[in-house]
Amino acid sequence: VGTALSNAPTIDFAMDIVEVDGKLCAKRGKMGGKKEVWRCQKCLADLVLPFDKAQPKCPVCGGKTEPMLKPLIKNGKIVAKLPRPKEIRQYVLKQIEKLQLEEILA
Repeated sequence: VGTALSNAPTIDFAMDIVEVDGKLCAKRGKMGGKKEVWRCQKCLADLVLPFDKAQPKCPVCGGKTEPMLKPLIKNGKIVAKLPRPKEIRQYVLKQIEKLQLEEILA
């Protein structure tokens, strides 16, 4: 079903190719190469770094970060245990507890 025909809200986003067969490629002004997204367990700040960088400390509060990108599907096959809806809900509620109201409304 096309987005114009569906009732669900759509997400507008763009992707840039940053790596092909392990070789960096990017448009001018863009950070090329494979990335890792790190999230602080204390304040939920996110940090995007080149994939080969060491685990950083949170630049906001100095807390421990954890990698957010985990392979779930590879070559069309499920390669990780997918969480149940109840587990996803619990994870989201735990994250929301850490947010300040001002952050949610921003």
